[in-house]
Amino acid sequence: MGGSYLGYSFWQKIFAGLLCIFILSIGTMAQAAGTADNVRAARVVLVLIDKLNTQDYETNHLRNIKALAERGSVGLLNNNTGGGIYSEHTYLTIGGGAHLIGAGDAYNGFNTYEYVMDTSADYEYYRRTGWQAPEGSVIQLGIGKLTRINEELTHPAIAGALGQALHEAGLKTAVLGNADTPGFPRRLATNITMDRQGLTDFGCVDGSIVEEKAVLGSYRTNFTEVLKKFAEYRKNGASFIVIETGDATRINEEKDNGTDAAYARQRAETLSGIDRFVGDLVNQMDFSKEILLVVTPTPTAEALKKNNNLTPIIAVGPGFQPGSLLTSGTTKRHGIVMNTDIAPTVLKHLGQEAVVGMSGRPLLVSDIKPEETGLGYLTNLNKQLITTYQARPPLQSAYVLLQLIVLFTAMYGIFFKRHMAEFIKPFLLVVMAVPLAELLMPLLPRHSVAVMAVMLVVTTLVIAGAAVLVNRKLGLDPFIFICIASAGTILTDLLNASYLQKQSLLGYDPIVGARFYGIGNEYMGVLIGSVIVGTTAAIQYWAKWRRQLIAASGILFLFTVYAMAAPNLGTNVGGTIAASSALLVTFLLLIGVRFRLRTVLLVCVAVVLAAVGFIAFDLSRPPDLRSHMGTMASLILNAGPGQALEIVQRKWAMNMKLLNYSVWSRVLLASLAILALLFYRPRGVMENIRVKYPYLFKGFVGVVTGALVAFAFNDSGVVAAATTLIFGAPPLVYLVLSEQRTDGKHTI
Repeated sequence: MGGSYLGYSFWQKIFAGLLCIFILSIGTMAQAAGTADNVRAARVVLVLIDKLNTQDYETNHLRNIKALAERGSVGLLNNNTGGGIYSEHTYLTIGGGAHLIGAGDAYNGFNTYEYVMDTSADYEYYRRTGWQAPEGSVIQLGIGKLTRINEELTHPAIAGALGQALHEAGLKTAVLGNADTPGFPRRLATNITMDRQGLTDFGCVDGSIVEEKAVLGSYRTNFTEVLKKFAEYRKNGASFIVIETGDATRINEEKDNGTDAAYARQRAETLSGIDRFVGDLVNQMDFSKEILLVVTPTPTAEALKKNNNLTPIIAVGPGFQPGSLLTSGTTKRHGIVMNTDIAPTVLKHLGQEAVVGMSGRPLLVSDIKPEETGLGYLTNLNKQLITTYQARPPLQSAYVLLQLIVLFTAMYGIFFKRHMAEFIKPFLLVVMAVPLAELLMPLLPRHSVAVMAVMLVVTTLVIAGAAVLVNRKLGLDPFIFICIASAGTILTDLLNASYLQKQSLLGYDPIVGARFYGIGNEYMGVLIGSVIVGTTAAIQYWAKWRRQLIAASGILFLFTVYAMAAPNLGTNVGGTIAASSALLVTFLLLIGVRFRLRTVLLVCVAVVLAAVGFIAFDLSRPPDLRSHMGTMASLILNAGPGQALEIVQRKWAMNMKLLNYSVWSRVLLASLAILALLFYRPRGVMENIRVKYPYLFKGFVGVVTGALVAFAFNDSGVVAAATTLIFGAPPLVYLVLSEQRTDGKHTI
C-alpha cells in the first residue's frame, strides 16, 4: 500500500507541476503581441483594373504602374467571395469587407438623371425602395436583392458596409467610370462606394465618361474626363474615391468577337492607355496625405483555368514604405492579402473603427525586405504557389490510394497469408513517412508537378530507409523514429512561423484561402498522432527511464497544446480541443488514472478552460493583431449566441460534405474499420498487444480519442481525423504483423 501511495503522490506532484507550467506559458504569449501603426490619411483613392494578371506586369505595357509599385507596397490579392471568383461577387466583397455574393443586379449602378426602364433612375430607385435619392448621387438599383441574398449567408455579410461606415462618420464617397458595352451596363464599382441604401454621394458612371471607338467593346474610357471629375470630387471633399478604368474588362468580355491578332493588339493598347492614366493620376495626388490603391478585383477566365487566381495589389501613401511587401492580420503572410482587407484599410486610414462583421483586417507592411523588386518577388512566389496547388490533387489522391492498398493488403496478410508480414511492414513505414516527406518538400526544387512527384517519392524512401537503418543499428523500432521525427519537425516549423507548412502539399494554400497561418487541420492531425505514438512507444521501449519519460511526455504534451493554440503559433481552436483531449487522456492513462464518469467530466472541463484561456488572451490584443479565433470570439460576443450556432452548423455541414466527397473520408472510414476489426480478430492478438505493450496500447487509445474529437470540432474534421489515424492504424497493423511472426522476435 505504501508503494502505491508514494507512486500516486509522485504523479500527483508531476501533474500539478505541469499544470503550473501550462498556466505560466499562457502569460509568455504577451511577448508575441505587437502594435499596429495608426497612420491617418486625408483621402483614399481606389483604382480598379479588372481582368489583369501577374503576367501582365512582366510586359512593357505597365511602366508607370510598375514604377508606382517601387514607391509603395505590393502584394498578391486573394479574390475569394461568398460565391465563385466572378466580378459581380468580387466587387461586392470589397465593398462589404466580407465574403459576399452578387447577382446580375449588381451591375445596375446609375446616375440619378439616367433613363432606366422607361423612367428616370432616381424615380425607379424610389419605386423600388421608397427612399429619395439626393441630387447628384449615384444609386444602386439592385440594393434590395443584393441585401436579401447576402442576409441568407451563414456568416455576417453586409452589402455596402464600407460606404455605410463612412457615411455614418460624416465622410463622402465618390465613384467614377464604368465597363459598359453596347446594351449592357457594367457599373460594379458602385457596389464598393455605396452605403446600405445603395447610395454614393458623388459620381459619374454614365455614357459621358466613355468614348465610342472602332474597337472591341465599342467604348473606351475618357480618361481626360475622369481626371477632371476626380479633381472636382477632391475639391468637394470626397474622402473615398473609386475609379473604374473599365477598358480591360470591356476587351476581355468581347474577346471571342474578334480575331486573335486584333485582340492581342487592342489589349496591349488598352493596358498602355490605363497605364498612362495612372501616371497622370499620380501626378495629381499628394502622397504625403493621400493613399492610392491599385487593385485587380478579378483575374481572367484563362488565368482561373490555370489556377492563377491571385492578382496584384499596390498601395502608395502614408504608412506604405517604398519597395515593401503587403501583409495583414487576415493572412499573416509576406506579400499575400485578402480582398476583404481593403474595406478595413480604407476605414483605418480615414480614422474610423473597424465594422463588426467585416472579416478582413487593415493592410500592413511586412517586416521583411525582399532582395529583388517587390513585383519580382511576387512573380516567383505566385509561380511556386501555382505549382504546389496543381500538384496537390494528384499527389494527395495517390497517397490516399497507397494507404488504402497497403492497409487492405496488410489485413489480407493478417487473416490469410501470415508469411507476407515482412513484405508488408516496409510499406506501412512508407505510409507513415509521407507526411514528414511532404513537410520537407519546400526545401527541395519544385519546378513542376513531375519534379515534385519524384522528390516526394525519393524523400519518403529516404525517411523510411533511415528508420530501418536506425532499427538495425540501434534496435529502435522504425515507427518510433518516424513519429518523433514528424512531431519534432512540425513543432519546430510552428516556432518558425510555419514556413514549411505554408508551402507543403499537405498544408494550406493561399489560392484556396481557407487558412493562411498557424497549423492546418492536416498537420494538426499528424502532430497529435505522431506525438502520442512516438512518446508512448518510447516509454514502452526505454523501460529503465520510464518514470522520467512519462514526466517529460507531460511537458511535451503541454508544449504541443500551447503550440497548437497560441495566437502567434498554431491558432487552431478545433486543434486545441482535439489535442487537449487526446493528450490529457493519454497522460492520465500513462500515470494510471482509471477513467470513470467524473474523470471524463474533469477532462472536458480542463479542455474547455484551456481553449477559453487562449481565446481570452487573443481577445485582449488589438483587433489588427488578433488571430481568426479571437476574431470569431469577438463576432460571437457582439452578434450573440445565434452566431455561434451558425458557426457550428457551418462546420458540421462542411464535415458532411467532406465525408461524401473528400478522398480522406476513405482513409478515415477504412482506418476506423480496421481498428474495430483488430479488437476482435484475430482472437487474442489485441489482448497480447495490450499486455505486452501496455503503454503503447494507451497511446492508441489517445490517438482514437484525438481522431474522434478532431472530427467533431473542426470544419474539415474528416481530414484532421484521417491524418491523426495515419499514426493509429498503420502502427497497430505493424505490431499485429510482428506478433504473428513465427520466431516471435519483436520488442518495443
